[in-house]
Amino acid sequence: MHFLALIAGLSLVGATFAEDEPKTHLGVFSNEAEEFKIVTMMIHEGGLAYFHAAVSGQIGEWEFDETSSTLSMEFLNPSTVEDQTLNLKFDQRTRSYDLIKPGKEVADDPPYELHFISDEIPDRMIEAFKAYPAQIKKIRAQVATEREFERRREEQLKRERPEYERIVAKIKAEPRAALAKEFHRKELTELGQYPADVRAFRDTLADHDVPFPEDIVIDLIEAVPDDHYLLLALLFQRPELTSKTLNRFYPKALECAHQYYGVLANIAEHPNAPIELLEDLAARRDIPVGATNPAQNRLEKIEREKSNQ
Repeated sequence: MHFLALIAGLSLVGATFAEDEPKTHLGVFSNEAEEFKIVTMMIHEGGLAYFHAAVSGQIGEWEFDETSSTLSMEFLNPSTVEDQTLNLKFDQRTRSYDLIKPGKEVADDPPYELHFISDEIPDRMIEAFKAYPAQIKKIRAQVATEREFERRREEQLKRERPEYERIVAKIKAEPRAALAKEFHRKELTELGQYPADVRAFRDTLADHDVPFPEDIVIDLIEAVPDDHYLLLALLFQRPELTSKTLNRFYPKALECAHQYYGVLANIAEHPNAPIELLEDLAARRDIPVGATNPAQNRLEKIEREKSNQ
């Protein structure tokens, strides 16, 4: 609403002075639509522009091609972290812009025709333009750091691929090999990944097409440290676990609920979870709802299935 009020005020200024001023491509332009349909462009003489559509906006650098009367605005897209270009066709006669879409000379679907509103860009936008060079420099440095980090991670994965595949093949051939304590480590590499052997073990465990006898899964649950919650959560997703086993380890899952409720949530969502366990978990008020809600949802689903029979 504040943005709409700003545009409305600028419209009055533009209506008063537009006839006496030159029709340049600079200034404030808008489709003057309401709410989420509003599109506005503020083009500053210093080489920066602000494009606002719906509820968000971007600052970027602009260039104007006199020959084609086209303004190109380049900005960093925050969702893709990639540079994008926005092209608009300027009509000097009407002092308006049309948003150019790929494959079309101009956009033909409203509300993308932007009419001149005012030459006066709000002071707070001028301040934003002044701060932009330092801000975008910082953002681009962060992007470069993140991309370098991802590149190094990919290189590490590629180097470790033979070892990773060797461990996967070993565990598939002999599931009891998964009991080796070196596969249960929690420590990550400097690049934030599990070592190759640990990743191989965890990925194989997470693949439910790879069979693990229930006795081995039970041995793993008993062997894994009680505070290795992420690994315990994986183990309690294994389809081999029976109702009897889930009941047996339910107290163990309750103990770690306040540190990591995902273990209990996975038990609640397990197809073999017994009804009495679900009822107890759903009624609890001493643990996070992240664990009780899945149990409640399961009970509701069971009731619906009974009603539909």
